[in-house]
Amino acid sequence: MIHVKNIKKEINPFYKNLLKECENQRPAFLEKVKLDPHFEGNNFYLKTNHTRSLYNIMLKECRKLLNKFTLKDDNFKCWCYFSDKYFNYSNWHDHITSSTINGVVYLKINKNNKGIDFNIKKKRVNFKPKQFDLFIFPNYLEHCPYPSKNKESRITLNLELRCNERAKNIFS
Repeated sequence: MIHVKNIKKEINPFYKNLLKECENQRPAFLEKVKLDPHFEGNNFYLKTNHTRSLYNIMLKECRKLLNKFTLKDDNFKCWCYFSDKYFNYSNWHDHITSSTINGVVYLKINKNNKGIDFNIKKKRVNFKPKQFDLFIFPNYLEHCPYPSKNKESRITLNLELRCNERAKNIFS
């Protein structure tokens, strides 16, 4: 149900640039958050030249690991989850309304990495990802990342595929 693949080799040619894009775009996101006192979240849309490359990596892995699927569209977007001691909101959620297959790329993990919890068959299961891990899981799987609570940042990218088939069939 949850597949993990380290993609360091694939992402290494553009890793530093991608990380810099996340760090450079975060201040604009934080300015928007200041305007909305009810906002809860750490995610922002990342404008990057590497979106297609990231999705190609994810698609290659999905095609190897999962049952056959067809894409509804290729309107790929990349979302950045960036947490540190200043901004560390997290909650249980799924991706039912926005995707069929969900992918998370771990760009930066701090020393006190507590990982991510998944709700699998009503049991909480913790995973401790390594830097450059790509997690692939179905849209309906509830999960909750542990945000960074210190000055070291935790940076992940969320990638979503929308498919014509149902997630349960793709992951069976």
